[in-house]
Amino acid sequence: MVRAIQVAKLFLAWANEYGDVITNLKLQKLLYYAQAWHLVNYNRRRLFSDPIEAWDLGPVVPEIYRKWKRYGSSPIPYSSNGKEKAPFQGYQIDFLIEFFRVFSNLSATALVSMSHSEAPWQNAHRRGKNSQISLSEMRDFYKKQYEEKHG
Repeated sequence: MVRAIQVAKLFLAWANEYGDVITNLKLQKLLYYAQAWHLVNYNRRRLFSDPIEAWDLGPVVPEIYRKWKRYGSSPIPYSSNGKEKAPFQGYQIDFLIEFFRVFSNLSATALVSMSHSEAPWQNAHRRGKNSQISLSEMRDFYKKQYEEKHG
């Protein structure tokens, strides 16, 4: 299983390739939603092994936050090594390309607002500061959203 850092580096490489930038805040939300939609699309199979916690500004993968916190609200500089796709299986790359195409267009503010309005973050945040967000709750919540929208 891949780690969140590998997904993060892939997202940063793609952002640079397309002339976009990603802050730590936006990266955190992209990781959260990538994990959530991977759980829905691949029947509870996690995309990455790292836990996601409910912080005040939304879902956070603590290891990733700590790695790039020095950049604050500035874009994270990243130089691609061309090997970011290596740890992933083909279906994961296909999923991540589609996911990134849709979600990278959303601002960090929009992603924070979305996550704050949804039960997985809300429930974990109510349990206590920096509580882990349940993977099964993420999957069930977003699966229900998908079914309501697509029948």
